[in-house]
Amino acid sequence: MKNFSRANTGIDLNLIPVFIEVVRCGSMAKASVRLEMSRPAVSLALKRFNQQFEEPLFFRKGLYLEPTEKALALTSSLELLIGDIHDNIGEMNSVKNNSLAQPAPGNNITMLQSEPSA
Repeated sequence: MKNFSRANTGIDLNLIPVFIEVVRCGSMAKASVRLEMSRPAVSLALKRFNQQFEEPLFFRKGLYLEPTEKALALTSSLELLIGDIHDNIGEMNSVKNNSLAQPAPGNNITMLQSEPSA
């Protein structure tokens, strides 16, 4: 199994949702509200994420950030990967919940309601 830790790869995976939300919103202020983070925290996370690349991922247009073509392509790839992760976790939880909900063969339990105590 590969070691995908930040110490090993130099990539902080916690920055990915921030990047995706800034691309979706077009501004750090709107992204900070949706992510329930402070604007300075979003700004720092975006700066740290952008340091992984040799060229900028956004162009500033007044109060808004316009993603580059590279940022849009990266966002599409990352959204697919994050979606796959969520789907896999959901499937694992579904299998776990379904297996707990099914009784073992041959085991029947009958529940009787007792009379209320006075």
